[in-house]
Amino acid sequence: MSGSEELFYWIVWWSWWILQCCLYTLFGILILDGIYQFVVGFRGWWSAKPLPAATRYRRFAVLVPAHNEARVIASLLESLRLQDYPKNCYTVFVSCDNCTDDTADVARAHGAQALIRTDTSKGGKTWNVRWALTQLPMDAVDALVMFDADNLAERNFLSRMNDYMEQHPEAEAVQGVLDVKNPDDNWLTRAYALAYWYTNRFWQLARGNWGLSCTLGGTGLVIRSSTLRRIGWNLESLTEDLEMSTRLILSGSRVHWNDHAVVYDEKPLDYRVSVRQRTRWMQGHYWVCWRYGMEALKSFFRTRRIQYLDLFLYLLAPAKACISLVAMFAGMIYTIVNNAILFPTLENKTPQTMFEWVAFVGMPLFLIFAHCAFVVVVGPSMHRRKLSFRYAKDAFGYFWFGLTWIPILFRAAFLASSQAVWVKTEHTRDISLEQVGHRD
Repeated sequence: MSGSEELFYWIVWWSWWILQCCLYTLFGILILDGIYQFVVGFRGWWSAKPLPAATRYRRFAVLVPAHNEARVIASLLESLRLQDYPKNCYTVFVSCDNCTDDTADVARAHGAQALIRTDTSKGGKTWNVRWALTQLPMDAVDALVMFDADNLAERNFLSRMNDYMEQHPEAEAVQGVLDVKNPDDNWLTRAYALAYWYTNRFWQLARGNWGLSCTLGGTGLVIRSSTLRRIGWNLESLTEDLEMSTRLILSGSRVHWNDHAVVYDEKPLDYRVSVRQRTRWMQGHYWVCWRYGMEALKSFFRTRRIQYLDLFLYLLAPAKACISLVAMFAGMIYTIVNNAILFPTLENKTPQTMFEWVAFVGMPLFLIFAHCAFVVVVGPSMHRRKLSFRYAKDAFGYFWFGLTWIPILFRAAFLASSQAVWVKTEHTRDISLEQVGHRD
């Protein structure tokens, strides 16, 4: 072997060795993160503690940001009008953002105050809420309650939030349970519902049980007036709920989870609408991660508080998903190249038969599908508080729903630098609270 050939050999050998080290390190980090998420999620098996009734009534300003929502907002306003809470202790405001329909008239007809926004320079929910907060009498109320126009609120929502705030006077922000009002419309809405039922229990409630911070869901939430004065609402991302959660946590506080206050949210029936909605979510998530991620990690190393590490790992979730997919395929390629091409004389660990190839390539997908089968049984069972196999037949649909996230995650990463374009999700399902309550 000549000198140049030997040099080339050692360059290839060391490059391959460094690549192996990086790959094994990456797998190790992902495994540690998986163990951490499992331990945290395990507390989701514990139910929330009962809430005793409060001894006094707090004053709420209820805000509903809306843009051309006349088709669905009436049902929400009716559910708010019928709250089992003193009528003189809450006022409903609908912030009509450049509406061209009769959203404002519908709001007034159902006893709400209509705020008319005409500024077209900044569109979207983030800017609508930002403007509306300058119009609300926040100094005269204890907290802000926020709903989306397509929602329905359980009739005890405000009373249960009031109970929680009395039981937890330190709580600056409280997120209620996000349920789905149209889970049985088609396979897509069922997939959304299954995801929400599972994460409500094993992500949000689990973190609440550990004393970690939950995350705001954009609706069905309560924020104290004093907190809004302290932190403000000068948010910039397409996911104002995640950005607000992050700023609240980094300020030393946390988001609480109230498992007794329930709000129902409409989920899109059309796949293309769903893709646009989820792409917007991920655009905002990536942006918040890039903007606040390192600050969360630095806060963890400075204070050693797990809450900051938990926030960092959550902000990193879309990137972790992309890295995991790349690592999975890289691991397969590595195994083939290492054992079949570079070192074929060593013990051959590459598949030889068709069965071995199917097992080699299909095992990761099988494990993911097994998790989906687990979710479609456990999620509804914990949600209904009894064993339910009703959605077991939807395991493949939920599995496919998970696969549809892959292009969204990668595409959103390239769109994340743009947080100015808000694409509204059209809401069409006008369902009453009685219809939700009487479904099987």
